[in-house]
Amino acid sequence: MILVAGENLIDLVPESGGLLRPTCGGGPANTAVACARRGIPIGLIGPVGGDVFGQKTWERFVRTGVKRTYLQRTDLPTSMALAMVDDKGQAIYDFWTTGTAAFAWEGTEPPRADQDDIDSIHFGSLAAYLEPSASIIENWINRSRQHVPISFDPNIRLAAMGEIEKVRERTERLVGLSHIVRASEDDLVTLYPTETIKSIAQRWLEAGPHLVVVSLGSSGAVAFHRKFTLTEAAPQVRVADTIGAGDAFTSGLLGWLTSAGWMSLDRTGAWGNPTVVQAALKYACHVAAEACLVPGAP
Repeated sequence: MILVAGENLIDLVPESGGLLRPTCGGGPANTAVACARRGIPIGLIGPVGGDVFGQKTWERFVRTGVKRTYLQRTDLPTSMALAMVDDKGQAIYDFWTTGTAAFAWEGTEPPRADQDDIDSIHFGSLAAYLEPSASIIENWINRSRQHVPISFDPNIRLAAMGEIEKVRERTERLVGLSHIVRASEDDLVTLYPTETIKSIAQRWLEAGPHLVVVSLGSSGAVAFHRKFTLTEAAPQVRVADTIGAGDAFTSGLLGWLTSAGWMSLDRTGAWGNPTVVQAALKYACHVAAEACLVPGAP
């Protein structure tokens, strides 16, 4: 099972007439749901709100088959994000996080990663940057990386994460704890506006990861390994919006590697095989394109 650490929240998606439609979201939650829908054994760890939105979130996990062993029901309200969509279908977010459930990890004791039912860990997004969840997750990742592969998706959202210098420093530390890093082109432009994707990826590889994958939206994706660089074109589709597309991409990447049997520390050598990585990229791009066909997160 892939165990995902991170937030679940409600996206408020604009509709015609100035109305807002609440939809279940949160980068890590979206990734877990997208994997579960494709039959990949996957679970979430973290708190869930005790309000109506929290109940809808829980029902989403039940309906899609996300394992809930490590989820905690709370009395706190569900975290929320306002997702404004521009004329290109790109989403811009504002967040309401203070005093909400997704980041209230006080007292949480994540499981030992060498248990029989945990094959890999994926983490990232707001919960990896906002306290108290951030420190708890980082300490757990640091303990777990000796036992299982660690995947990290920074999913940079400065509107919620804070000062760029601190976000950049934390991102680089978390990259160094990970075996696979998936970032979007927008993440890298936000963090390092004057650098090229290639230079950033190569520096990150030197910090520790075996594989750095950058999604490029409608241009596809590029994967960086110490031995090679690979690109993959994106399927051309009519875009409703891109909400959750990056999370779907991550689910495709991790899901393909897991299904193919390559997500274990003793098999990371396969990540240096261009054929393996190209197949994973192709599948991830396909899953992301599908997510763009419908409004809101997949």
